Formats: sequence, structure tokens, C-alpha cells
Amino acid sequence: MDTADIKELEDAIAPVWEIAQGLGLDPYPVHYELVPASIMYEFGSYGLPGRFSHWSHGKMYHRMKTQYDYGLSKIYELVINTNPSYAFLMEGNSVLQNKLVMAHVLGHCDFFKNNAYFGSTNRRMVETASLNAGRIRQYEYEHGLAKVEKFLDAALSIQEHIDPTDARRPEIARKDSPPPQEPVASRTSPYDDLFALTGENKPTERTEPEEKEVAPQPEKDIVGYIMRHSRQLEPWQRDILGIVREEMLYFVPQMQTKIANEGWACATGDSLVLTERGFIRFDQLFQAQASINVSAGGVGETRRVTDYHKEEAVTTIRIRTQRGLTIEGACKHRVLLADGSWAYLSDIQVGDSVAIESGTDVWPEKEQAICFVPAQQSPSVENVAALAGVSSATVTRHMNGRKTWSASQIDDALRTTAYKRSSAGRILGSRNSLHLPATLNSDLAWLLGYFIGDGNRTKSGIGFTTGDIELAEKLIKIIEEVLGLRTNLNWDPTETGGRWRVVVHSRELLDWFSSLGINLRDKAPQKKIPAPILQSPKHVISAFLRGYFDADAYAGKSGVILSSSSKYLINSVQVILLNYGVLSRQRPQVDGCIQLSVQGRSAARFRDEIGFGLSRKRDALANYVDSHLWFKQESSSDPVVSIERGIADVYDITVAEKHSYVANGFVNHNSFWHARIMRELELTNEEYTDFAAMNAGVLAPSRNSINPYYLGVKLLEDIERRWDSPTEEEKRIWGIKGGEGRKKLFEVREEENDVSLIRNYMTEKLVEDLDLYLYERQGDEWVIVDKDWHNVRDNMVARMANFGNPTIVVESGDYRHNGELYLRHHHSGQDLDEAYAEKTLEYVYALWGKPVYLETMLEDERIVYSYTGSHNKELM
Repeated sequence: MDTADIKELEDAIAPVWEIAQGLGLDPYPVHYELVPASIMYEFGSYGLPGRFSHWSHGKMYHRMKTQYDYGLSKIYELVINTNPSYAFLMEGNSVLQNKLVMAHVLGHCDFFKNNAYFGSTNRRMVETASLNAGRIRQYEYEHGLAKVEKFLDAALSIQEHIDPTDARRPEIARKDSPPPQEPVASRTSPYDDLFALTGENKPTERTEPEEKEVAPQPEKDIVGYIMRHSRQLEPWQRDILGIVREEMLYFVPQMQTKIANEGWACATGDSLVLTERGFIRFDQLFQAQASINVSAGGVGETRRVTDYHKEEAVTTIRIRTQRGLTIEGACKHRVLLADGSWAYLSDIQVGDSVAIESGTDVWPEKEQAICFVPAQQSPSVENVAALAGVSSATVTRHMNGRKTWSASQIDDALRTTAYKRSSAGRILGSRNSLHLPATLNSDLAWLLGYFIGDGNRTKSGIGFTTGDIELAEKLIKIIEEVLGLRTNLNWDPTETGGRWRVVVHSRELLDWFSSLGINLRDKAPQKKIPAPILQSPKHVISAFLRGYFDADAYAGKSGVILSSSSKYLINSVQVILLNYGVLSRQRPQVDGCIQLSVQGRSAARFRDEIGFGLSRKRDALANYVDSHLWFKQESSSDPVVSIERGIADVYDITVAEKHSYVANGFVNHNSFWHARIMRELELTNEEYTDFAAMNAGVLAPSRNSINPYYLGVKLLEDIERRWDSPTEEEKRIWGIKGGEGRKKLFEVREEENDVSLIRNYMTEKLVEDLDLYLYERQGDEWVIVDKDWHNVRDNMVARMANFGNPTIVVESGDYRHNGELYLRHHHSGQDLDEAYAEKTLEYVYALWGKPVYLETMLEDERIVYSYTGSHNKELM
């Protein structure tokens, strides 16, 4: 990793930290260190930097380093639970991989700081482990390396057999340890060893172990029990047991919360999101999941979308402002208020003022390409002859049944061209030849706008109506000169005067309209703006609006008033006008039509940015604007006048840097931890692709074991979903109100470990979705042996009990009144490994100094293993 890479990592620290805090994380400060692979794997194998040496650590190091060297595995992260925390980045990783580590580490550090199971851990464990290692090296010097290592073999063989609850009771952790020459009991800080070198705080003589050797009740802390009660141990041995126990207690919370620790809001689909490619419906934006920039609020500002999210059938809240603007989203969807603060939809009340994003001025740059291919002229005899390589006369003779030398070639040409004698060389009247330009330009946009307002489908084409000959002539000009179609102009008299009808008979025109997404069967209330128009540049959208307002709008003493029976159409136009800086207000329905009113400064802006194509309306608007010497200042906020609840699918995007986006005229806040942090960094397209591949690899489920990253993320995502948008059944069973997903996540972060997380939050649906059924290999195939989700959950919990180690307790330290040690295995359906159990008993015998016994079940029979200097096994 060169200097530029290191500088890039340094520059990423602050943004990663700020994004994490913006998401609600509260981690310890983190020191990042860049180390070579050898150091990374040394720390990984030892568990802590500077920890005491033992051959088992070296064995782990050799295995991990060998797998790394052969490309079989790779450490991405190593973080130490201290305050401040230490995170190690490997030099061999790419810059992007180390950014992922930096983001992931903050999730861990937040968990270390706030989870109850870490509440009493030693936050200075790096220094403590270093001092422990120093004392053990001193013992090696005093008693010999072989003797100390042999004792460590025995101590480490039972290191997992401690009581995890002691991790939260530090006052008893080293209760009866020896004095500072083997300094534990009298130490008040990790540095008292240094004071002892100067003669200060000289320790008192070590007391004997407790006389009471019979466990008053079964005791799970075998290491602590032997440390306190064994009469065999010398002071230095008792201290080593205390060191092993102390360091194991430090690791316990991490073992208890691996899944929970690793795992560590939205608007409805009809919302129009303002993007660099125009206005796009939220559901369509989600479906495309394209690399795109969206308006983040502010004139001309856009930011990259880094993540997409969808929740189905959730409880929603729809707010409507006085101007008629609406936004519907999940209860915890946030919008910007007029005072600059953010508010959840669930917290907004009638009368609250929300900010309206006006004058954003974000538009696509390129006109939409027209990919429609019109029908071609039917093939003629000349076409067939040219393809067959003969004369037209020869083709005619062949079709009349006369023999020719080229019969087979002519037949092939007839089939290829699909020649039909009845229509050869002609286009039917309803198939007028349509000539389309390469892009959707201003002329076509105006025509489409007018069609949305005053167009209709005829039996074999399109009809337009108008009371102004000026508009009729403009329609004819565009249709004939731009599209190359013939038109008919008719006058239809009425009681109040009459109207002009421009008719074009062209099925190809119908087909092109359909290709734009225009449903020609829609009645007036169902009309909407075609998607290609919404995604067109400013001059094209302006032409469309001009055509639409020419057809359906009034201009005069009241400003500009647009009328439509399509609520969606009015809402869309109102949102689009905001991009120009044009504020409008919806009025109550009149004769089934909704009116959209543009007045004051906004009417003047409408005239300058869009205007009318029809001269009489253009003049009327000019008179309205010019007759006012001044206009009142228009507010960029709007009070909420109504709130409704519903059920809908909702969508969300994560937006880099500003974490907000403009949709439906509102500024919306985007809504696990490392992925969300990474997706908000300024990464290149290539880096996003690499990150997605890395993240997918980390979260990939395993067929043979539980991937804690995968299960943790899925559990937390499911918890967030349920507490944000509960079903009626979930509301009834758990009393969930909804809209509290993020709050619930932080509650889980504080209170749960892996066992309680799975026991309390695993559901039948999650078991089914994650395919967590119990499998068994039968022959060459894996077969499901249990589909009951309760059994699946309970089996997972059972396997996690005591971190996957057998649960063994001390029943008596004075068995047979002879000071012998009696242990009992709590059998949970899985037998002990007999060879492993017998070898471990030898180590326990060496620690206790007298015979030891272990009661367990083997193949449904109760037996007792014992070691009295030799092995024995007997049935009970």
C-alpha cells in the first residue's frame, strides 16, 4: 500500500465516523493501525496484542497464515474491545476492503460500548494482557519454560469452563488470587507490578485457600473453583489460573454476542423522485436500481443513490398541505419541516409547516431517444425479383403457374418477404407511413401535451379538438411536417358556436402513443404524463406543459388555472412546476374537475419559463402579470391540513453525503451498519461493484454451519421491519405499534446476546426464508429431518449454550470426604467426545491434585469417567 493509498484511508476516517453518528451509532473512539499480514494473523491467533505465548497460539497462527498464503481465507477486520478501541487494517487488503473494515468496526465499537454484556469488561485489556504476559515470562524464568508450559496446557484445557455471569461481576473475578509477587489480590491497577519494583506497596504473605471445599451448589466456574480451592497449586500456578480466567472473561461477551454483534422509512411507489434523469416514480426507480444521482435539495444539487430498500404492505401516513401537495410514507419516514428540523410522519400534526422544495432546477441533459420502428411498405414484385435474382416478369410467370428455371429461388424469396399480392407495394389508409425523428423533441412534446388535454382515440387513429383555428393549424403542421402523416380538418357546429376537429388516420401513430406508455383506453380521470416526458430535458417538458395548458388551462384576471378530472395528472404537474420555482395551489373540485391555480410571482415565472403557445392565452397572461406593480412574497413552506393512514408498499433510497432526496416537492430523509456507512461514502462505480461483491461474500449463507454475519443481519433487518411495519397479528401478539424499527434495533443492541436474540426474535417466516431447517446427510444427499420451526430455533439455542462447549459443573470438591473432585455434565442430547473427555480429566487431575470424576450420559446410559492416575469408566 503506497503513500497515496494511506492518505486516502486517512481521509476516509472522518466521513465514516460522521456517517456512523448520523445513523445513530455511538461508538468508542477508534485508533486505526495499518499492519502487515504476519502481524494481523499474530493478533488474530493470540486474540489480543501482547498476550502470553503458548504453543496453541502458535498453532493457530500457522494455520491461519498458511490459509492466507494459499488464498484459502483472509482476515478483513480485527478490532479490540477497549476504550479507545483499536482496529487493525491489513496492508495486503485493498483501499476499498480497508474502508469496509473501518465502517464495520464502528458497528462493533458501538456494540462494545452499549451492550449490557460488555458493561463490566476491562476496557484496558491490552495493557492488562501485556502485564499478564510479563508475569508469565517471569515464571518461566523462575520455574523453567517446560514446567510453566505444561501447567498452561492444563489451565487452557478448561479455559471455557467459567461462569459467564462473572463477566458482569468483576469484584469476584480474582477474589482469592495470590499477592503481588504473583500479583492479583492486592492489585488496584494494571501498573501495580511496576510499583512493586521500587519497594512500594510491599505485598503481604499469601493466605491459604479456603477451607470450604464442598460446593454449596453446582458451580459452573470450574476454573475459578480450582483456583480458589485446590491445595495442590503453588502461588504462581494459582496466578496463572487467575490470568487464564480473567482473559477468558474478557472474551465471553464477544462469544455471547457474535451473531447480534455481526448483524449490527420509506415513501410510496407513486412518489415522483427528482433525479438527474428527470422525474421517476419511486417504484420504477427501485425496480431499475440504477446508478443515478437525485436532487438532494438546493438549487442544482444532486447526490448519488447508494442503496435501495423496499418494505411491503406497511402502515403508512399520508400528509396533505394547504397547497395540495401530498407525500405518503412509513410512519418513521422523515420530511423536512419549515424550521429546518426533521420530523417523522407519525409525529406531524395538522398545522405543522413543512418545507417545500421549489426552484431546484434539476433536469436531464439529453432528449429521449425514439426507438419505435414504424411499419414498412408491403413488398412488391420488384422486391421479390431482386431477392431471387430474376426479372419481375419471371416472378409473375411463376406466380401464374408457369414453369421457370428459378422456381425454388422465387419461392424462397416469396417466403422471406411475406409477399401478398392483395397489398403489394401499398400502405393501407389506416397505415399511413409514420416518420419519427430520432429523439422526443419539443414539437412532439407539445403534440403529446395537447393530446393529454384535448385528444381522443378514433376508430383508426387520433383526433384533436379545439375552438381556435390557430391551434388547429399548429396541430396540422406538426402532424404533417414532423410525422409525415395526412390529416383531415373538420368543423363541428354546436349550440354555443362550434369547434375544429383535426383527425389523422394512422394505426402507427396509435402504436407509437402506446409505446410511450399512453393507455389509449384511459378516460379523462385516468390520464397521466408519459414517462418519457417526465425524463426529458427542460425545453421538452416546457413544450409538453405548454401544449397541455394550451388545451386545458385558463389565463386571465385570476392568473393561470388548469382544470382536469385526473387527480394524478394535477399532482404530477404541480410537482413538476416546483422544479421551475412555480408554486401552485389545488382548488376544490368544480363539476368533477380539480383546478390548479398559479398566481402572483409564480404566474410571472410560469410566463417566463413555460408560457402559452396560443396567442390569446399568452396575451391574457401577459396582461395579468403586467397589471401588477408588485407581488406578495411567496412562502417556501406549507401547513399540513390533513393526515390519513393506509397500507402500501414503501420504498427508500440512501443518498450520499446529504442523506436526503426530493420527492413530490418535499425534502425526504433516507433511512446494516457497515453496508449503510459504505454506501454513503463517495465511491467510484468500480468501487461500488467491488464493495457489493465483497459484502455479498461476507453475507453468503453456509450450507454446513451458521454464518453469524448473514444470520445477524437478517435477524436485525427482520426486527426493524416488524417494529416499523407490523402485521395485524404482530400488533396483537407483541403489542407493536409500528414506526419504531430503529428504536427497537438500539434496544436489542443494548440488551440481547445471541441466545436471547434467537430465542426472542426468531420467527417461523424467518426460518422458512433463510432455509434453516434441520438437515441430515443420508447417503449422498442432505435431507430435511425436521421442519418444525420451534425445534429449529431451540436446536440453534441449544448449540449456542455455553458457546458450543459442554456444560459441566462442580458437584463436590470433597467427594467421598477425601477432597476428590466430582464433576457432572448437563447432557443436552449430544454425547461427550470420549477421548477428549478422558484427556481433559488428566489435566484437571494435575490442577486439583487428587482423583477427579465426571458423570455424563453415553448412548443413553449414565456413566462416570474417572482419573486417579489411570483412566476408569463405570456404569451407574
